[in-house]
Amino acid sequence: MALIRRRPLLLGLTFVLAIAVTFVFGFRAGVHARRIRRQNDPVRPWMSVPFIAHTHHVPPEILFQAIGVQPREHDRRPIRQIARAEKRPVADLVRDLENAIANARRNPQPKAPGKAP
Repeated sequence: MALIRRRPLLLGLTFVLAIAVTFVFGFRAGVHARRIRRQNDPVRPWMSVPFIAHTHHVPPEILFQAIGVQPREHDRRPIRQIARAEKRPVADLVRDLENAIANARRNPQPKAPGKAP
């Protein structure tokens, strides 16, 4: 008799647990899919060098060096504005950045000792 009363409760708890597990793994899959999509996003003129470096997991110094610009502290200028200041076509800067990203992926830089990953 007691087992019959507990059966709906166990069934309900199992159902709630199944839904919770589905949401957790669904959320994790969504985060992973967004990360993959961002990594493969092409460089756009509205993006800043630090943003590009963050989304492509490349040190910003490498990207600034690739476009021949001295990095400034908190430089959040979009590529379009940097190209205008350097009197260069935006397409050239985008191409240089994409080449630097591809090279950084082929030849990863060793981590500095004591730095967190």
